Amino acid sequence: MKLIVTDTNVFFDIIKIGALPEFFSLDYDICTTDFVLKEILQSDQREQIESFIRAKSLTIFELDAYEIDIVINLKTKRTFKGITDKSVLWKACVLSCPLLTGDKKLRSEARDMGIEVHGSIWVIETLIENEFINKIVGTEFFENLKN
Repeated sequence: MKLIVTDTNVFFDIIKIGALPEFFSLDYDICTTDFVLKEILQSDQREQIESFIRAKSLTIFELDAYEIDIVINLKTKRTFKGITDKSVLWKACVLSCPLLTGDKKLRSEARDMGIEVHGSIWVIETLIENEFINKIVGTEFFENLKN
């Protein structure tokens, strides 16, 4: 299975449109960092994510002090306020795998670093292409995402 690293806003989008179970049905090992997990504060969202962690469908990379230092000192063209975006950028780079993000600055930085990058729309398109959902449900997901 292919790895894919996900940032916070993709989780928020996928939860919002009600597609989290389908998302975890994709043929990817879905991963993120502990910094992303710390940003999911609403209890209902947190519980949904934690259920996939317990089911071993979501891997959380816990960065140690050495790795945190590497992330903090990671040279980027753009300035990032916190460590969360840089943590998923660094992890996707180290693992040589795609990054899922809806953040324009993070998307641009990933592309500049040669990292394959996609967003929430790609997730919906992939669900349709792989027949996890039909086009009608996909259209509903797109409409919910726009709202």
